[in-house]
Amino acid sequence: MSKVQRRRMQRQKRLIALALCLLGALLVAAIVWMLVVGLGRRADSVQQPPVETAAPTVESEWTAEPSATIEPTATAVPTAEPTPTPVPEPVYITLTAVGDCTLGGNTNDGASGEKRFATCFKENGADYFMQNVRGLFGSDDVTVVNLEGPLTTATTKRSNRTFNFRGDPEYVNILSGSSVEVCNLANNHAYDFKTAGFEETASVVQAAGMGACGFGLEHYMEVKGRTVGFLGFTEWNFEPEEIESAVRSAREKCDLLIVCVHWGEERTYKHTSTTEKLGRRMVDAGADLVIGGHSHVYGEIEQYQGKYIIYSLGNFCFGGNKKPSDMQCIIFQQRFMLWPDGRVEDAGINLIPARISSTTETNNYQPAYLEGDKGAELLAKVAKVSNLTEESTIWMPESFVVQNGIVTADAKIGPTAEPVGSDASL
Repeated sequence: MSKVQRRRMQRQKRLIALALCLLGALLVAAIVWMLVVGLGRRADSVQQPPVETAAPTVESEWTAEPSATIEPTATAVPTAEPTPTPVPEPVYITLTAVGDCTLGGNTNDGASGEKRFATCFKENGADYFMQNVRGLFGSDDVTVVNLEGPLTTATTKRSNRTFNFRGDPEYVNILSGSSVEVCNLANNHAYDFKTAGFEETASVVQAAGMGACGFGLEHYMEVKGRTVGFLGFTEWNFEPEEIESAVRSAREKCDLLIVCVHWGEERTYKHTSTTEKLGRRMVDAGADLVIGGHSHVYGEIEQYQGKYIIYSLGNFCFGGNKKPSDMQCIIFQQRFMLWPDGRVEDAGINLIPARISSTTETNNYQPAYLEGDKGAELLAKVAKVSNLTEESTIWMPESFVVQNGIVTADAKIGPTAEPVGSDASL
């Protein structure tokens, strides 16, 4: 083979190789183009444009149901604070008691009796007699006195008696004008002018706005929403069983029961075994306080079953004698604690030493306090004949003995002293 043929053959091989390269390049480009176009179309088929839909009306609004029921989360409800049960509160009632009030005098004794008192009343008026104690009577809830003698216009009196007391009905203003609420009429002078005198006295007392008790009369009054009852007896006109029965009956009608009684012996500071038994029977039957009188001098104060029995407070506004040899007397106060369940408890007592006259020269019918050493001496005498003890005696904070520094609120009254001689004249 010639050189020309060999060169021609080499040129043809180079052209064929070049053609093959061009053909491969075109093939690769076609493949790439096809891939690009194919991917674009695939993307167009995946990303479809959103289809607009009209907003649903209220009627056609649809809510998709949840795929699962969702329980609401429980919220802790705060526990309500329990309403506290109200603590029962007691009612406190303060009572003041004084002894014999003989408004008038002895009709058998002429000028020194009934007329002497009448002159004092005419010259000084009704407010004169209680002016020293009116403030005390007005500061309590109830004041009770023993009205020793009728206030009447009756003239027919009991015969064969040394003393027949009587006072003008107008004298009732001495008591009603000084904050006295209750008068006990059960005493040995209530019928000095017979039944007419007693009945008029009761009417006069009640017409003046006060209560009257004794000889069948019962008095009930409302104090601070509680009912306070008053009974009156004498040792000589009633059997113990009658008194006991009456006390039990009255106790069912009231929340606090006060019993006044005339008993014992005159001009003595000591009680008798009979009065002791009777006083205790009345407490056992339901009396919350027993107030005694008749001796015309101060007497013992006994504590029994948590209650007080006063055997005598002595005289007070006393027109029965122009100058008794012992003009000392006691004003008794007690504060009662009344619970809603019916219990009655002692909230403290007060013993106030006093005299039946504001002067020592004569009886001017104007009770007055005994102060200082003289007052302390009288209380010592009362302590001498009483059974008041440090362990059981509660004193009102405003009591005489506490305010004067004689004792503390939980101590007994001291020092002891012998009682004065008995009063031989009335």
